[in-house]
Amino acid sequence: MEMDRQQESILVCVHYGPHGQRLIQRGSRLAKLLNAPLRVLTVAPAKREEYNPEKERYVAGWRRQTEENGGEFLVRACGAGLKTPDVIAAAAKELGVTQILIGHASQSFWHEITHGDFVDELLERIGAVDLHIVAVQRYPEQLEDTHEQGFAAYLVPRRGRYTLSREASGEDAIKGVFFRELDTDFDSGLFKIVKDGQAEYVKIVQGEWIKSRS
Repeated sequence: MEMDRQQESILVCVHYGPHGQRLIQRGSRLAKLLNAPLRVLTVAPAKREEYNPEKERYVAGWRRQTEENGGEFLVRACGAGLKTPDVIAAAAKELGVTQILIGHASQSFWHEITHGDFVDELLERIGAVDLHIVAVQRYPEQLEDTHEQGFAAYLVPRRGRYTLSREASGEDAIKGVFFRELDTDFDSGLFKIVKDGQAEYVKIVQGEWIKSRS
């Protein structure tokens, strides 16, 4: 007599920042592949924060994306005396989760995910649940809080320097995404270049690439 197999159940953990959409996409694909229910969880910090419309937009977007993929979106508070692994593990146990996805990132609050004892603590709490650490492109810390939404642009070589442009000019132009600093009328900020799947950020000051000195 065959024993009944436990139904797979997927839990994706996201936090404020640009990586949530990628993680939900990965989790939804896995859920469809395994014919498993999908849940997406974000853990609210214990300390009360002032209302942040940008963060609210992230949450609204994640909820919509989750529901469009047939999943359930959850927000759990990290109460006093609890750590993020405690909240994730409790949700996983309650929902009968068999696989958890978290992102490898370097965002402020989410920074603890891949540093220190977070993974060890989470593994101790989730027992026989599979844990997937998904690599996502790294952004400078709190980029989304200090810069405007990025747009496609180019770094064009001119007289030994690279200047920012919205249009390509010449074969040596470098394609990327420009993030302008908030509260500035100048083209100053960060320019994202992707090489071999890895994101690199260079400093732009008043439309010109400022190369760091070695």
